[in-house]
Amino acid sequence: MIRTSPKPLPRPIFPHLKRERLPKGRAVTIGIGFHCDEGIVLCADTQISWQGKHKIHESKVFYLSGINWTMASVYAGDPHLWKSFQDKFRELIRAEVKTTKDLRDILETALCYFTELDSDPTSLCLLMGFVIRDKEIKLVKTVGKLISDVSGFDYVGCGDSSVLRYLAPIMADKDRWMSINQALQVGTYWVLQAKRYAEDCGGDTDAFVLHWNGSMQTRSNMTYNWEQHCLRLEGDAGKIFQSFWDTSVDAAQFDQILDRFCVHLREERRTVL
Repeated sequence: MIRTSPKPLPRPIFPHLKRERLPKGRAVTIGIGFHCDEGIVLCADTQISWQGKHKIHESKVFYLSGINWTMASVYAGDPHLWKSFQDKFRELIRAEVKTTKDLRDILETALCYFTELDSDPTSLCLLMGFVIRDKEIKLVKTVGKLISDVSGFDYVGCGDSSVLRYLAPIMADKDRWMSINQALQVGTYWVLQAKRYAEDCGGDTDAFVLHWNGSMQTRSNMTYNWEQHCLRLEGDAGKIFQSFWDTSVDAAQFDQILDRFCVHLREERRTVL
């Protein structure tokens, strides 16, 4: 006689619990910093993208000041990590800061608290300007826990940095300090191009000036107008390139195109200076 094993009892079915992590935000920013002759200029977009979720717009500028010092920075990376860093920096800052080295040391200490940067250095990148009023000025860049001095200009973020790699040698000399006005115009244009061609960059353009005397000036209310001036010049320059190789455009027509461009160029320069 063949014995058959009893059929196993049906196992209870428990619903599968899907654990959802908090949405991870990433400021695929373009943040640009210029060490100028009389201060520091910071420019950035304002868009933050949440993976698979939505986009929000907020300023990426962090600003603090004390009795004789001022600090301002822009960031690229995780917005939650950025806010935690701000809290830690405020906690570590001392009442009396005498040199930019003191501020740099505080920055280095604050970064050491974030172990996330060991495995993912790009989760927080900063451009940070320090001013000891009427005495010292310094611009630094951080990638993870690494800090380096910026002598001319640099940028953080922007997943597709080819836009800036192309524009930077054409529009700026990395070994020479710009004027504040020049840095504001160039920085606004670079942010505009990143917003046009780099995925997840967007929103309005923020622009700030950290002056030698420690004052912080916002110029964000002017960036839209500056962008429109840049786009008009870009359109005029495009007509020159289009006609340059066009054999159907004779010399007189080409001269007319050049003349119109020169007139617009002079008008725009008077407007922005």
